[in-house]
Amino acid sequence: MRTFNLINPIIAVAAVSLLIGCDTAIPSFQVQSLANNVLRPTTGTRISAMQQSTNLLNEKTEASGEEPFTPSITAVGFSAIAIQPSKNLNQRRLMALRAAKLDAYRGLTEQIYGITLDGETTVAEAMLTSDKMSSAVRGTIMGAKTVRIEPTGNDTYEVELSVSEVHIRRLIQNYTRGLL
Repeated sequence: MRTFNLINPIIAVAAVSLLIGCDTAIPSFQVQSLANNVLRPTTGTRISAMQQSTNLLNEKTEASGEEPFTPSITAVGFSAIAIQPSKNLNQRRLMALRAAKLDAYRGLTEQIYGITLDGETTVAEAMLTSDKMSSAVRGTIMGAKTVRIEPTGNDTYEVELSVSEVHIRRLIQNYTRGLL
């Protein structure tokens, strides 16, 4: 079995480039073919490189612990600092964080349990006089994790919550049993 040596291709390329500069009768396509054959690694070299790559991938998989991916449901909540009812800035910030977290919980509840919409439209004398809509959400969220809390600008906080698939399965089982 012949191994791929880096010095041989360099010498071959130098020789080919010398031949190109000479006034010999070698057509350019033959010179290109000669250069390609010299620089092409052998089959044994290719197999060895593939085995090394496979070994590296196997080591990486073993090192990662092979934890299965579990999808989750996420929701993002927002709240402004300035509209919070307090004279103390730090207290307004804490209240805005709490409000953003509650908004994210509402988003999770909507995704898991759904949302109830009520609408009322009043028409008098062929004209719309009133159009009201309201929504309601009801549910219990357990096992939610805070993914991130970030300020988004000077006056707003953003909170992201997530519920894992394990908790979602538990909720579905309780629902099918009639416990929810």
